[in-house]
Amino acid sequence: MHYARYLGANVLVTAAGFVSFPFMTRLLDNHQFGVLGYYEAWLLLLAGVLKLGTQHAILRFYPHNGGRDALLRFRSDHLLLPFALSLMLWLTCAGAAWLLIEYVADGERPVLWLMLLMVPLTIWCSFVEAVMFAMERSDITLWLKSAWRWGELGLVLLTILLIERSAVGVFAARLVVLLIVATWLGWWLRRWLRGSLTRPRRDAWLAGLAFGLPMMANELLQVVFGLGDRVLLRVLTGDFAIVGIYTIGYGLAMAVAAVLGQTLAQAFTPTAVRLFETRGPAAVVELKRDMLDVWIVGIAIVSALLLTGGEELLLVLAGPSKAASAPVFVWVALIVVWYSLFEIAQYGLVLQKRPLRFMLNSLYATLFNLALNVPLIVHYGVIGAVVATAVSYVLLVLLQVWHCPRELRYLPPAWRFAVAVLFPLSMWWLFRQVEPLLELSTLPRMLLGSAMVMLFAVPLVWFDTDLQRRAREFLALRREAGGAR
Repeated sequence: MHYARYLGANVLVTAAGFVSFPFMTRLLDNHQFGVLGYYEAWLLLLAGVLKLGTQHAILRFYPHNGGRDALLRFRSDHLLLPFALSLMLWLTCAGAAWLLIEYVADGERPVLWLMLLMVPLTIWCSFVEAVMFAMERSDITLWLKSAWRWGELGLVLLTILLIERSAVGVFAARLVVLLIVATWLGWWLRRWLRGSLTRPRRDAWLAGLAFGLPMMANELLQVVFGLGDRVLLRVLTGDFAIVGIYTIGYGLAMAVAAVLGQTLAQAFTPTAVRLFETRGPAAVVELKRDMLDVWIVGIAIVSALLLTGGEELLLVLAGPSKAASAPVFVWVALIVVWYSLFEIAQYGLVLQKRPLRFMLNSLYATLFNLALNVPLIVHYGVIGAVVATAVSYVLLVLLQVWHCPRELRYLPPAWRFAVAVLFPLSMWWLFRQVEPLLELSTLPRMLLGSAMVMLFAVPLVWFDTDLQRRAREFLALRREAGGAR
């Protein structure tokens, strides 16, 4: 049920992205896309640092078996006090920006200030959403994220169409929507738990901080791992247009990841924490088995769709002028789709409250990624950044799976991996034999590839009895839930 709701929310969010993508890529040139991607990276970086990992502590320390008093203490220890500390750190950053503003290009200064104003609102939204996440309130998440994204889409498009056709217009519209969402989340939090404030407990706050800081460092490393290549492209090439080419392809790939990998993680993580606390590691492994044995079939189908029609999808959405971004989209999307499986398979160190070792895995992979990006970008430009990303993800997977506690580790059987690799490769080969004979244009070529993949996916699913059994169990649970309501 949670997976279906998170999937619905992410599909609606991504649909908004697919609606905005053609407009944004046509209304903003590569330079403005580069500025947008560059300061988006800094927004994620600053928010990731200033949150101090509190959103992870909220999820891990939420008192599932506690009463009202425990919830009131939790609110003070792991939400309000950490947010106050984050605000103090943000004021320090804003003061530093004020002193150093003269070193920023004139055209980028409004974007910088708008980005800084978004940081505390982003932090607050993240904290309250973590509470919802810990409570497994996927029903609220479904409509909140959908309304948030579609409202942002509408205001951004109106702004860049009628007022300001630049990265400044995009950030200004997002700031307005973020302010509205942050206000509503504050109102929801007040309704969820009314009661007088309790004095924060030093030991509880320090325990949350000890858990959250390594997770903050890990989140920061993930931001650098995913977005550091944009900064390096800017520094090494000196051309925002190059950054824009990479950002367009990478951004669309992340939209695919949001629908697939992010949905899986959202459905898995709070349930895994609850099962580990109440039933132990064996229940978590069983949950992984139920999810990943089905998920790997979906990965095979999505990989085939990307190989046969991924480049055409970007051209349809962004137009022929953005053709240089098409290979970036296909390869980065393949990488993140496959990583979604291993992200769940290796989940264990966090459950055992060993965030430092979990963070070190990300540190090694991130340092390797940054070091590899430099020579590859210098020699191969955008494609070099893509290759560095792929190789670094392989290293990250190896480290994470290797260090996952054995009692919590699960990978699908080898034959499922073989099918998941051979199916997309065979579809790609078959498509390359058929398509030249028809000499189709972009959209018909994409539709042909998609139709061919879905046609051959039918027997792939039909002969997988485990997949059918789990689908029947899922439908039965849906019917029971519907009857209970």
